[in-house]
Amino acid sequence: MQNVYGKSARGITDDENDADDYENVIDNRKVPTVPERLKKGNKTTCKREDLQLKRPRTVPPFRPPHIGLDFASPAVNAAFRDQTVAQTSEKKLTWNWKKIILICYLIVMFLFLILLTSVIFIYYSNISIQLAELKKNASHVHDSVKKEIETVKDDLMKVNQTLVSQASTKKAIETVKNDLMKVNQTLLNQLAVLKSDVQSIKRVLGLCTSCPVGWTMLGSSCYFFSSSHQTWLNSKKECSKMDSSLLILNSKMELDALRPFIGSKRFWIGLSKENGYIWRWVDGTFPVYTNWYAGEPNNSAQREHCAEMISGGWNDLDCSKTIDYICRKVTTCQA
Repeated sequence: MQNVYGKSARGITDDENDADDYENVIDNRKVPTVPERLKKGNKTTCKREDLQLKRPRTVPPFRPPHIGLDFASPAVNAAFRDQTVAQTSEKKLTWNWKKIILICYLIVMFLFLILLTSVIFIYYSNISIQLAELKKNASHVHDSVKKEIETVKDDLMKVNQTLVSQASTKKAIETVKNDLMKVNQTLLNQLAVLKSDVQSIKRVLGLCTSCPVGWTMLGSSCYFFSSSHQTWLNSKKECSKMDSSLLILNSKMELDALRPFIGSKRFWIGLSKENGYIWRWVDGTFPVYTNWYAGEPNNSAQREHCAEMISGGWNDLDCSKTIDYICRKVTTCQA
């Protein structure tokens, strides 16, 4: 039970004494009288206690009139006491429910942690098993790859040996080919010398005709020294028109015989580079005798592919240049 102010009458006891209840208090609003002081000039002496204010002996302290419930009443106290007990019981019941909910929450969390731990344990167990299997498979793969690498390595070694053998065989073939070419050239040169000797013998015996007009006979050959400048290719054509060829020199003896006639002039000779890197005479033979100047042929500007003769020495020159030329042919002799 509550009073009109909304507050409980907690702490008020019923002492069965109605004298101190608010509703029994006498309304005594009279102010106590103050003793009068003696006037000046009064010769009567006053005591100190007469000058002090005196309170009435039986007047209780002033209290405001009571309005509403009497909190000193036993009925009011009992009602408020019942309400206090009810509120206390309700609070205890609420606290008990809170403890139950908290305990349930802790139990649920504990079960959740157990479940989570179990899941993690199972997950990592599976991962460990998979890692072990992968490691085992990787070991097998490593062994197989290692075997394949060894096999490939052996195959490469065999291929390398085969290539080396083929290279050595090819080198041997090239060597034999070069040797055969040298033998062939030597035979051709010896044949040319033999023909020249035969012609000389026939000339001595009077079986050979003389050289054409404008030609010079030296030994068993006729030589034509041009007086017009031509390119190397045109010089070759001009010699062909006269049933001869650009000069082919096979010996120093022949060159020495020509020196008095060539002087210090420049002449094309029948030597050029085939395919830009192999020197050949116009009859297809390789030069056995050469008389290059020092540092020649140098193929200046990568365009010097024909040979000229200057005072007997040889030099490579651009084939498009125009200089004199020398033609040579063998005298005809009767059989």
